[in-house]
Amino acid sequence: MPQLMERNIKKSELIADLSLLMVAIVWGSSYAVTKIVLEDYDVFSFLFIRFFLTVVVMLLFTWKNLYNASKNTWITGIIIGLFLVGIFVSETYGVHYTTAANAGFIISLTVVFTPLIDSVVSRNRLKSGILVAVFLSIIGTGMLTLKQGYHFNIGDLFIFLAAILRAVQMTFTSKLTQGKKEMDSGALTTIQLGVATICLGIMAVSLNGIHSITVPNSILFWSLTCYLAIFSTLFAFYIQLTMIRKTSPTRVGLLMGTEPLFAAIFAIFIGNEYLSAIGWIGGLIIIIATYYGRYVDAKH
Repeated sequence: MPQLMERNIKKSELIADLSLLMVAIVWGSSYAVTKIVLEDYDVFSFLFIRFFLTVVVMLLFTWKNLYNASKNTWITGIIIGLFLVGIFVSETYGVHYTTAANAGFIISLTVVFTPLIDSVVSRNRLKSGILVAVFLSIIGTGMLTLKQGYHFNIGDLFIFLAAILRAVQMTFTSKLTQGKKEMDSGALTTIQLGVATICLGIMAVSLNGIHSITVPNSILFWSLTCYLAIFSTLFAFYIQLTMIRKTSPTRVGLLMGTEPLFAAIFAIFIGNEYLSAIGWIGGLIIIIATYYGRYVDAKH
């Protein structure tokens, strides 16, 4: 009996690990895919359609969860949803103005920023090892982004902002959901995506007029947007919320840390981008910094 339980636990961990690795692959591909879509479509209108499709599909499976969701679930979902708007707007504008490879590497700085922000919010002493990770991150980001003299691309700055907002969101999500067993993953995901959809729709209409939310007749647009809506948003968010509970934080960090590598691979093979040797070294230093940051954070 103990051996059977052990096998079941290992099988469950394997499924969780493979699922999280798939999320890293999908998220890595999303930068190149988004860049292609934005060649012919406005940022806010594209994001509204992407999130609207996701919420419609999500509601088919979670409407009962929403009906039974607690007040805390709704409040938390709304707060996270507002953060989500800032993250995706910054990230999408960033991808539009920089390379998909740069976006994938820079967004991984979230791992380094999270303990920094958490120490401020919790008023805890910052671990000295995190400062080393921050220093490495600065060097890596500089090598990756400072080209043709000391000049930052505006897209890199948007991605940098998105990484900070992700860290803030992760910190507050942890605080808001810690010990709240009554929170349902499906309801929480649907609420935050629904809030983001409403906000993005309002922004699209306010900035570009009601005509901006039109139905594109491009097969490429719909195929890529559906991929992002279903796999990069719906699948990824739900898998992350569900499977992260079935494996160790260390394994989650290792698996999700592969996202920037997949972003660079897809950018080169799908987006026909070029990354110099200095850029690869800078990206590698960023990955080392994020893994070291995870190690320091988990060790203590």
